Amino acid sequence: MQRSKVLCNSKNKVSKVRDICPECKKNVGRDNESETPVRNSQAEAQTPMAPISAGSPLMETTISEESAGDKPSGATDMTSDKTGQDKQMDVAFQLQAIMEELRGLRQEVLELRKELKSLSDACNGRMDTIEARLLVLEERHAEVPADATAVEGVVEQLKRELNERDQELMANDLVIANLQESQAENPVHVVKIIATKLGVQLDDRDIVYAERIGGRHLKATSPTKSAEVRPRAVMVRLARRDLRDAFLDSARLRRGATSEDLGLPGPARRFYVNERLTKSNQELFRQARAAAGIHGWRFVWTKRGRILVRNKPGDQARRIGTVQDIQDIIGQYTV
Repeated sequence: MQRSKVLCNSKNKVSKVRDICPECKKNVGRDNESETPVRNSQAEAQTPMAPISAGSPLMETTISEESAGDKPSGATDMTSDKTGQDKQMDVAFQLQAIMEELRGLRQEVLELRKELKSLSDACNGRMDTIEARLLVLEERHAEVPADATAVEGVVEQLKRELNERDQELMANDLVIANLQESQAENPVHVVKIIATKLGVQLDDRDIVYAERIGGRHLKATSPTKSAEVRPRAVMVRLARRDLRDAFLDSARLRRGATSEDLGLPGPARRFYVNERLTKSNQELFRQARAAAGIHGWRFVWTKRGRILVRNKPGDQARRIGTVQDIQDIIGQYTV
């Protein structure tokens, strides 16, 4: 609360005293002089007070005191109200911003759901296409075995036909096996000597050519002896098929003939005269002989490129053309 200003004279007496400041009050003499008039209550009541102008210092002081005295209650209330309104506005703005963010997030979620739905539809469409194609492939795969079997049958038939044609080209050929071999031998002369021994007359014009076929082979012996070279077979092509048939018949009649008296180096050994077969027929003949040995079939031979088997004398000869024929006619076997 503001205090009013106090004007003091030179005699340290208060003019227009309302309050005395402590500094002036302590300088006032207290002599209790008699000339000091005493104002009674009636005089004081009758004495008119001087009017106070609006611009006087006392009025300004009073107004300032009153305004200062009224400020704490009203101003504080207005300030608190304003602060509360500001806080409410801030909260409203924040809530509005949150709502805007939620609206944006909701829109993004909706767009994301639309994209996911489109992707799901596309994936479902592709899966349906893949399933349809897989079903078609499975149906084709189910039909493949019959087609494959037919194709395999055609291939096997073609192989047999080609093998038969190759065998026909060897109709005039003979193979003489287990015959001694020397460095300076003449295969044509050796064939003529063997034919003479078997009772077949051949001259140079009847022999188209004769030669050793295959590579040299080492025959395994005991560890104490050196390895022995196994002789290669002699392949002979005659000019006519009847000569070949006569040569084979004479060899079968004189089965067990040896190289003795043939003028060949080395000890005498038994030699064998057979038809020349293709590689396929050679393998088939080997398997037929192996199966016959297992099941006790006594006769396996070849005639004009065909493989024939017979279980015992008096039985009908059966022709072997494929591996399946061996299993069907002779029986199962393990190679």
